[in-house]
Amino acid sequence: MEYIGRDLDRAVAQFTAAAESGDTLTAAIAIGRVRGEHGVAIGPSLDDLEAVHRIVLGTDPSSSLVRAFADAWAEGAFGAVLSRGALDHRTGLATVDFLLTRLRDLARTGAAAERVLVRIEPPVPPVPRLAAFLRSAKVARELSTSFPEAETPVGLRDGATIVVIVPRSEALAANTVRAAIAIGVIDGPSRADVQHVDLPTDEAEVSAFVARL
Repeated sequence: MEYIGRDLDRAVAQFTAAAESGDTLTAAIAIGRVRGEHGVAIGPSLDDLEAVHRIVLGTDPSSSLVRAFADAWAEGAFGAVLSRGALDHRTGLATVDFLLTRLRDLARTGAAAERVLVRIEPPVPPVPRLAAFLRSAKVARELSTSFPEAETPVGLRDGATIVVIVPRSEALAANTVRAAIAIGVIDGPSRADVQHVDLPTDEAEVSAFVARL
């Protein structure tokens, strides 16, 4: 069973067993944690929960179930980033190693074609080092806001260039305009360049792809 490029059969089976035992909360927490650990963004992850709940019970999940699911997703996502050494503590952004791993996962599972990489170039002229770190945090925050289903922002070249993987959806164009406006406030309207790059669909091409970013 496919939903936005993800296999839900296991989640449905897990949730069905939990419903039969009267403990859907535990199943929602387990599914949320796995989605976070696997790098699925919070928006699609919540869509998965809603789809599974409707398939098994025929209703939308309660607010308490959604909250528990989201908390578990956050724990899984943050734990995965830390355990893989994939967080740059200077910028708060994910590292190149994290990006390489994620791109290889997407290429290997055939999901790369459903996503694009959004890239924000560094400001010209360059800003001082401390200001650059602050700018990276602001740009990453605006990207996550403008693209609600974005994955973890990644910093390249000490965070000067910021990239993020987002779904290839009908909202892409509108979200790009929103991001350009928001980042224009940070870098200046004439320097807010939001680019889209197709992801490599062959795992062997990932390293060269990232080296060109």
